[in-house]
Amino acid sequence: MRLFADDVARSLRGSWHLMTRGAEALPELDLTRDGFWRSFSAFALMLPATIAILAAVRLTAGLPNSAGLFAAPALALSVAAALALTVLAVPALLIALRPELAQTAHFTSFVIAWNWAGIVSASLMAVPAAIFAIGWAPPMLAMVQALFFATIVLRLRYCVARAVFGPESRRIAMLLLAASIVLDYGVIRLFGLA
Repeated sequence: MRLFADDVARSLRGSWHLMTRGAEALPELDLTRDGFWRSFSAFALMLPATIAILAAVRLTAGLPNSAGLFAAPALALSVAAALALTVLAVPALLIALRPELAQTAHFTSFVIAWNWAGIVSASLMAVPAAIFAIGWAPPMLAMVQALFFATIVLRLRYCVARAVFGPESRRIAMLLLAASIVLDYGVIRLFGLA
């Protein structure tokens, strides 16, 4: 179950292609049982995004990054946990609402695609965070940039759900998208990052 560079590149590219090619891009992802577990081990790829977002959160909290990014370990753990939970929350909600869904191929495919899209999403949100942390954007511009990237993330999430559950599943995709927004907000509030 080790991650190889070509598997990672193919999976990240495949999750991105779900926005433009829909279900046609699903074969680019490894939809096997091993692929399912690999999609979780790939969370380690969120480390660069976590560091960029942590730097921005520290500045927002009034903590200088010159003191070291990990000078407030609780904050660093909160950011890392929040990023992971924003990816895991929607599949967990689906299992809580419909436990039998966990035994279906659709659910397995959804989790694989959702996890890889979560890594892409974290990377996208790290861009405005890094620009703000470096000092290249004042807070208001950073907020506008974050909103722009957030719309791409929301589009990606919608497309993942549509690709996995079928083109007639527009309503399901919209419900999952709405659930992801509410759950993201809840996770951010839970960890005091709002």
